[in-house]
Amino acid sequence: MKSQLHQKNLVLRPILLTLLLLVPIFICILGLGGCKKSIDYFSYVSEFRNNVFLAETDDFCLRIHSVVKETPYAADGIANESTARTEVFLSAPEGTQSYTLKMQVEGKEYGGELSYDNVKAEYFLSFSLDISAQKELPCVLQCGEATHQLVAASVLRNETVAPKDILTNVRAYAPDIFEQMTDKYGFKGEIYLRLLYEDAPYYYVGIIDRNGDIYAFLVNATNGKVLARRNP
Repeated sequence: MKSQLHQKNLVLRPILLTLLLLVPIFICILGLGGCKKSIDYFSYVSEFRNNVFLAETDDFCLRIHSVVKETPYAADGIANESTARTEVFLSAPEGTQSYTLKMQVEGKEYGGELSYDNVKAEYFLSFSLDISAQKELPCVLQCGEATHQLVAASVLRNETVAPKDILTNVRAYAPDIFEQMTDKYGFKGEIYLRLLYEDAPYYYVGIIDRNGDIYAFLVNATNGKVLARRNP
């Protein structure tokens, strides 16, 4: 009898071992365990405005944005490779003058001549440079023989919520959007995350699907609360 039981155990052992090895695979397939694909939604951010610098005088309002943008830039629901850029916006008394901006960043000088946008009624300049970690930007604004010294200060504070946490809060606020745009292959869309400043810091979060439709959210950058939502 013992000999027969021993023979049965020898036969069953390989079968049991095979089943034990297959159980984790079945769990992954059925989505019952921790094998479900984890989505890093922040990797789908195709436009990220991570810092804003401001300087104001009686005559000028200077805004400088630190951004990371995809190339080519298109709201088509597909996040492409992105690069860091600096964008300069200047509001001046009139748009008939020529202005040149020189900016000091870590001992080096950057800048150039600003172009005037008749639609937005402001001057604009963009160039490749990462200024996200700066606290302030000493600038010289020149118009003809006149020179103006300005220091653009960052609006970021210690209490400003981290961008990834802002996106996490939006996901918790509107899980329906992320669920319908996520499948086993990943996220079928792209995300805009823009730091704003209007007397206080805010974040604009835009979720763009493959049709170019945008779900927009306004988030308090100090406490992370979603203040408003707009559907396409």
